[in-house]
Amino acid sequence: MFRAAASRAIAVSADGLNYSGLEWGNPEGHPIIALHGWLDNALSFASLAPLLCDFRVIALDLSGHGLSDHRSPDATYNIWDDVPQLLSIFERLDLPRLALLGHSRGAAISVLLAAALGSRCSHLVLLDGMLPYPTEDVSAASQFLQAQKDHEALSSYEPRIFRDYAEFVAARVRLGFSEESAQILAPRAIRRVSDGFVLNHDPRLNHNSAIKLTPTMCSAFYDAVTAPTLALIAENGLRVRAGLGAALATVAEIAQCKVIPVPGSHHTHMEEGATAIADHMRSFMDA
Repeated sequence: MFRAAASRAIAVSADGLNYSGLEWGNPEGHPIIALHGWLDNALSFASLAPLLCDFRVIALDLSGHGLSDHRSPDATYNIWDDVPQLLSIFERLDLPRLALLGHSRGAAISVLLAAALGSRCSHLVLLDGMLPYPTEDVSAASQFLQAQKDHEALSSYEPRIFRDYAEFVAARVRLGFSEESAQILAPRAIRRVSDGFVLNHDPRLNHNSAIKLTPTMCSAFYDAVTAPTLALIAENGLRVRAGLGAALATVAEIAQCKVIPVPGSHHTHMEEGATAIADHMRSFMDA
C-alpha cells in the first residue's frame, strides 16, 4: 500500500462539517491550500507536495470525499458549496494570506475561492482544470430536470463492494488512471466493511448539478480573480483529449494568467509530470 511521504494529519471543522486532510513541508513556509479533483482525495498531492518542501502544503479532503464528512441529506455538491466552509477553515488555521492549488474540480473551486479571497490569495495554480465547461441558457431546463431525476434515483442506490484494494485499483485503471495513481488514492478512497470495501465518497457527487455556469458567468468570475495565476495544462488532459481547445483559452481571461503545457494525462501531478509541475510552481511563486 502507498504511504504518503512525511505527511502530517490535520482535522478542522466549519459549520458543523469535519474536514480531514494532510500537510507536508515547512510548517513556517508560505501556505498552499491544495484542493483535489472529483472523487479524489488529499492523497492526490502525495507525489507533488514533498517536492514543494519549502512551502506549507495543506491538502484537504473536500466534503463528501475521503475522510471528510458528507453533507446533510438536503445539501448539494455544487462547486460553490464548499467555499463558505473553506473560508472559515482558513481563519481557523490562521492563514491571513495563502496560495491556492487546485486540480480539476478543485481548480474550479479554487477560481471561486480566489475571487472571494481577493488580495489574501497570493497565487493561484490550476492543474489541468478551470471553471466547468459552461452551459448555454437554452440547456437550463434539461440540466435542472436531470438533477431531479438523479436525486430521485438516490433512494435505490446500493454501494459497490470491492473484494480488495486490487479490485478498486483495477476499476480506477479502467477509468483512465495509472495503476500507481489509483494505489496512491486508495487508503482514503475506500473503507473496509463486513464483505469487502466500499467507496468513501458521497454518491451524490455523481449527480448532475441543477444549475451550471453560463459563458458570461464564467467570464465574470475570471475577471474577479486578481491573483497571479499559473494554469498548467496536461498535454493529454481531459479537455485536450475532448478537443475543447477553445475552452482552455478561456482561463486566459484571468488578468495575470500564464498558461503552460506539461507532459502527461489528467492526473500527471501524481505521475510523470510531478517534477515538472513542482519546478514551474517554484519559479512562479518565487518570481
